[in-house]
This record gives sequence, structure tokens and C-alpha cells, in this order.
Amino acid sequence: MGIRAYILINTQIGKTQKVVEELRNIPEIKKLDVIMGPYDIIVEVEVPSYEEISKLLLEKIQNIPAINHTMTCPVVS
Repeated sequence: MGIRAYILINTQIGKTQKVVEELRNIPEIKKLDVIMGPYDIIVEVEVPSYEEISKLLLEKIQNIPAINHTMTCPVVS
């Protein structure tokens, strides 16, 4: 089992479904839910190392244009 983390994603108004469609193409995302509150989407990711979380965020998730910002919560136990 690899390193797991939850990533909370805030999207531009009216763009949540477009972001969901793009996120579904990322194989490291194991679960995705649209939520209510200050964030619009929560995803659970699994990667081999903590460094890969950073790479996933910088190279894939944060490159989606309609994402305003993210908050990453690594699972510790």
C-alpha cells in the first residue's frame, strides 16, 4: 500500500463538473466526491511516496485551468 492523501479542491464558479471530468482521467485518484462548503471537490489519492503527492499536484491537478486552489491532507495512520 502506498501513501494516501485527501485533496480538497476549490473550482471556479460553474466549472466543477468540467474539473470532475478532467480529474477522472488521473489514475492516482482512487475516490472523487463533489461536496458543499468552501471546497467543491474532495479526492482521495494513492501514490508510492510523499514526493509523488507533490508531483501529482504540480503536474496534473493544479494544471487544470478551472481550479482556484487546493488543500492537501496526507493520511498519517
